[in-house]
Amino acid sequence: MALLTSLRGTIALIAIFTLPGWFFLTFGDAWKDWPGLQRWIVATGVSIAFYPLLFYWGRLLPWLTLGPYKMAGLLLVFGLAVAWKWRRDWRSLFTLTGWEWLAVAVMAMTVFTRFWMVRDLPYPAWSDSLHHTLLTHLTAVQGRLPTTMEPYFPVLLDEYHLGLYSISATVQWLAQVPAHTALLWTAQALNGLCGIGVYLVLDRKMGRAGALVGTVVVGLLSHQPAYYVNWGRFTQLSSQVILLIAWVVSWETITLWRRAWPAQRCAVLWRTAMAAMLCAAVFLLHFRVAAFYLSLLGLTWVWELWKARSETGKRWFVLGSALLAAVALLLVLPAAWAAVHAFIVKQASLSSVTAATAQVVREGYFEFPWESVPILAAREWLLVVAVLCAVLSLLRRNGLVGLTLLWTASLYVMANTYHLGIGFPNLTNLGAVLIMFYLPIGTVIGAAVEEVLQLVAATRREAVARAVAALILFAGFASSHLLVLQIEPHRYFVTAEDAAAMHWITDNTGEDALFAVNTYFWFPHHPHGTDAGYWIPYFTGRDITAAVMLLSLTP
Repeated sequence: MALLTSLRGTIALIAIFTLPGWFFLTFGDAWKDWPGLQRWIVATGVSIAFYPLLFYWGRLLPWLTLGPYKMAGLLLVFGLAVAWKWRRDWRSLFTLTGWEWLAVAVMAMTVFTRFWMVRDLPYPAWSDSLHHTLLTHLTAVQGRLPTTMEPYFPVLLDEYHLGLYSISATVQWLAQVPAHTALLWTAQALNGLCGIGVYLVLDRKMGRAGALVGTVVVGLLSHQPAYYVNWGRFTQLSSQVILLIAWVVSWETITLWRRAWPAQRCAVLWRTAMAAMLCAAVFLLHFRVAAFYLSLLGLTWVWELWKARSETGKRWFVLGSALLAAVALLLVLPAAWAAVHAFIVKQASLSSVTAATAQVVREGYFEFPWESVPILAAREWLLVVAVLCAVLSLLRRNGLVGLTLLWTASLYVMANTYHLGIGFPNLTNLGAVLIMFYLPIGTVIGAAVEEVLQLVAATRREAVARAVAALILFAGFASSHLLVLQIEPHRYFVTAEDAAAMHWITDNTGEDALFAVNTYFWFPHHPHGTDAGYWIPYFTGRDITAAVMLLSLTP
């Protein structure tokens, strides 16, 4: 039975993360712009983007509910359409170079390590995982994204990003597993895909050897984001997986406007629509990561505008950028309208926050000592390597690295705006920024490898590149054995014995029972549990004296 469930889950995950993207790529002929492994990565990114858009827009139709048969039927239609389109040339989809197959092996190894980490841990960890599980369950039961956490907790969800649950609920439907299993499988699959965006950026802008190195760094050498499994930091992760994919597709789309418009109208418009989908999904999966993304995209736009300042196609570049932004804004409206309104109302109510409460939040949420950087961002050795690679690349006047470093600096500034005292709470904190530094670190190191290869004589470059690949693959293989040991047992509240106790509670207590559970106040309005009692609402439907971490969203 366990083997059958695992097989069903594997098939479901592969279909969910590939079929929608391949459908959009194939029938717009956009696949022609992305050779080899690149098209698989873009297809995966578009697939991930598809579900938040479908579910958020579906919520506007009161009569529309989704479920296992509808989603399976939709994916079947996508699969049949793609199969028909590629019926004569399907082998070309799997025609990859040796370097690309190495990258596929690294990505597969990364996915394997993520699932191996939780092989004996069937329940997701720490406090955030409870509301992730409940929202997955509510989405699956209701067939649509919920607006509140009723009947579990009186929490309004206008100000919260729900895109992840459109994916995890689909996994729950198709794999026929409980919500906590679907959530864990979805999160670990996304974690395993953490390096695909870095690969796409480097393969597109630098070279294949650097792309392979960057993928190994992010997936197997860096302890982030593998470490997210201990925190339940799943919504931020889901948005970060497609962040760099959205960046590359959007970057090339706006440059395509000045080079190919109006000669290739249909191709340019289709590319614009796909880029807008990806940009919108970054927001729908995590509002704060969207702010990180806009910083990167804004810097890129200024750079491209400067490069196009003397070109005749500059006006088409500006027009295309505006159209892309307009379509993306339209696509996020089902979530953005309510989120912005709720945020404004909340900001207006913060004038009543006491000085003592403000100080507690400032110290606990915004201020991070330097000692936390190796824990949150990257280990000391990897930070040193990244700095050396950045210096080398800047000396070589590498534009991609320069842009990446500017983005990193802008994120650091964004995380420290609380010092200005112009808003409380501010948009983000340093912790949320540091834990996503694996993206610029992987990009910088991969780009530096390509810069080093350019210093090698052309006749020896391929041999040196192969030696570098062999070394980095060995390092990644060795490091993967350490990654799977990065489990903090105290963060995993539920055990098999606790699950048995939950059955006893269901069978022997009334539905109106209230359980007092061990509670920790992270902030005055964040009372969460510290052990398996925290999960009583999910397993039994009974009430507890603690609450989910989203309680602060409710006035």
